[in-house]
Amino acid sequence: MSRTYALITGAIGGLGTAMTKRLVGKGIPVIGCDRKTPDELEDWRQSALTPEEAEQVTLFPLDVTKDEHVNDLAAEIAGRGMHVAYLVNNAGIQGYGKPWELDTKTHNRVIQVNINGTFFCTRAFSKAMVDAGFGRIVNFASLAAYNPPSGQACYSAAKAGVLGYTHSVALDLAQYGVTVNAMAPGLIMHQGLEGVMPDHVYQTLIKQVPMGRAGKPHEIAATVEFLLSDDASYITGQTFHVNGGLYIPG
Repeated sequence: MSRTYALITGAIGGLGTAMTKRLVGKGIPVIGCDRKTPDELEDWRQSALTPEEAEQVTLFPLDVTKDEHVNDLAAEIAGRGMHVAYLVNNAGIQGYGKPWELDTKTHNRVIQVNINGTFFCTRAFSKAMVDAGFGRIVNFASLAAYNPPSGQACYSAAKAGVLGYTHSVALDLAQYGVTVNAMAPGLIMHQGLEGVMPDHVYQTLIKQVPMGRAGKPHEIAATVEFLLSDDASYITGQTFHVNGGLYIPG
């Protein structure tokens, strides 16, 4: 009999780490996928997780932009008797540039990771959810889909595309007991941002947030946990804004 797992892409980033720790803490074993080498994944397991948490995490290198890699992973997971009932499409990248300067490579990469990665993983794992009559999918969009920042046209477009994809797939899967929702985080400070965001940029952004602070990874993880739970069984096709009031839908 297959054991039920949550699969998280972008698993070893700041948000991925928080979600992994949160889910294993709730008794849900995690398949963590990231575009890193096996050695880098193992280093993360030993440094970021407790021994107890590490026992509940299975790691796989994965490039979500390559459909053959995703399909091979799905086949290997099934062959091991592992059933993905929870899918968190968290992998994402940004791309910067003025409209007349942004290079094609950057644009394509942002689209491939954010949209194609979400599509490839959903396609690979949703049929087993349908067959089981149960599933939870959470896709990561961004506040940028609603309030696009300057110089990030391709990122904003990609995350808006994730929202459209989420809404449509939610309709397709609703009758099979599979919910599909999106997260739209605002400014969330984690290790990946701390090393690249200048302090003056951070301070400017903080002043725009009504709550006067950045979000924390565990606040994202808690919301995702809720969306994967039975308590969210009647919620699908929705976008959850976790941004301290920076965006309030009308």
